[in-house]
Amino acid sequence: MKTMLAIFSLLLFGVLLMGSAAAAPKIVLKQYPDLKMGLLNNNFAKQYPLNKVESVKKVIDLASEQGFWWIEVCDPMADFTLAECKELAAYAKQKSIEVAYRVNVGLLDPDFWEVFSRGLANAGVFDGPRTIRTAAPGLEFAADEKKTHWTFGEIQKAVKTANQAANLAKAFGLQYVVENAYEVIKGDGMSKFGTAELFGMANSNLGFEFDTGNFFCTSRVWTKLADAQAFIEKYASRIAYIHLKTSGKDHKPQQVLGDNELDFAIIFALATKHSKKYIAFELDQPDTLEQAIENHRKSIAYLTGKFGG
Repeated sequence: MKTMLAIFSLLLFGVLLMGSAAAAPKIVLKQYPDLKMGLLNNNFAKQYPLNKVESVKKVIDLASEQGFWWIEVCDPMADFTLAECKELAAYAKQKSIEVAYRVNVGLLDPDFWEVFSRGLANAGVFDGPRTIRTAAPGLEFAADEKKTHWTFGEIQKAVKTANQAANLAKAFGLQYVVENAYEVIKGDGMSKFGTAELFGMANSNLGFEFDTGNFFCTSRVWTKLADAQAFIEKYASRIAYIHLKTSGKDHKPQQVLGDNELDFAIIFALATKHSKKYIAFELDQPDTLEQAIENHRKSIAYLTGKFGG
């Protein structure tokens, strides 16, 4: 009987071991050892739908297996319930993975406050950057593919919404952050307004989720490198976390990290100087899960090869 129990125990252990891959050592760059590398669950959206708890758990597993420190969970319209977010937070903690929470509404979207209010409660249950992220531009840009900037009326409304959301998030122990995207980096200050005017006019509670590629492959006006560097140097202290994206020579998001138009060394040095440690891979999605996983491995190899690992 004892022999049979011992054999059964070994078999059970083997099944459990096969069902859960071991966590890899955390990714550390020798030149920038304080940075915590993470990834977006959006990188796997083709394989793992964003609004499903089990999908997020699978991405948490992948992050653990590849040595990432954290993930950004994209819940576009804040459809996860508070109970589901608590379940995800507990699962992530068990896997030693931190979490940032994101919704996709823009500052001028008519449903901004409905989505933001649900998201604010959800964001508060996660350990990590302690942020809630939305987009800065929204439906006003989606409705007009030639639109490149906010008008005076739009920027006034955007700043008012950003201030109110940032103040509310701070009261809940979080930081509200917006991401640069379609808008021009800077307008003329009279009838055209961009990212620089938004942060220049909003209060200091508004944080920045900086995307390293968006100034070059998402903004509808390509940004000069000197202007992009000057902007992040000015607002580095307000960066909560960074999307690490490569904009290639064709000004399109790449599936594997490589040399970016604005050198990652400049960005990492600024992040380290201002004690900003959360950096998340944002990779253009391939069709298969196997290729998506391999692209993350290649991206890790690129960074460790360039900055030591």
